[in-house]
Amino acid sequence: MDSVLVVIVYTHHKNYARFLFPKIYDLLTYKNKGYVFISEKNYPELLRLNTGEERAAYGRNIGIQMGRKENVDYILFLDIDTEPEPDTIEKLLAVKYPLVGAMHAARGNSWHLIGHNYTNRKSKNRIWLKKSEMVGFPDVDGISGGVLLVQKGIFNRVDYKGYIGPDTIPLRYTADDEYLQIKIYESLKIRPKAATNCRSWHYSDDGRAYRVWGEVKQWREY
Repeated sequence: MDSVLVVIVYTHHKNYARFLFPKIYDLLTYKNKGYVFISEKNYPELLRLNTGEERAAYGRNIGIQMGRKENVDYILFLDIDTEPEPDTIEKLLAVKYPLVGAMHAARGNSWHLIGHNYTNRKSKNRIWLKKSEMVGFPDVDGISGGVLLVQKGIFNRVDYKGYIGPDTIPLRYTADDEYLQIKIYESLKIRPKAATNCRSWHYSDDGRAYRVWGEVKQWREY
């Protein structure tokens, strides 16, 4: 049975979701798993970074290094504001591919799936993924890092060096997970696959959680 390290990064800009840990880890039914919880409390150097995206990249890199030391097979990045399905790891491993993401809706818009293809790789102009395209396990150019399974061996060749925040690519917003997937493709020519049978709730500070396609639930009463 493959071993999986679940990496969860918490920073203060997502303090509304702190109550979800360890609940979101405990939900996962896969047996051969462990976790690392990375926060500003145990890694105060996160506080010196300017943006949430930079903190996420730094925190994920800490998790990657821990995964390499512990000799795990896969790393699952799970965002602190994400509620996975209990069998998420089983579904992602069943794809039998080194880079697989779940269906993760945008905060505030359950009809927007986080993920994209590029019109061409040089320009990095994005086309957002459509529901009609999401059948089976399609190859895409980008998928959310909110629930992302990565074979550990990839990180022998790829890291986050060069990521300096949302302005890393001039004149457009670049999140840390997109940047990582760009580097994976440039180094290994591996595109992520989307596991369309695996969905997750994305919690928001508006008191709601969002899940594709079109599902919304209230989690906080005002």
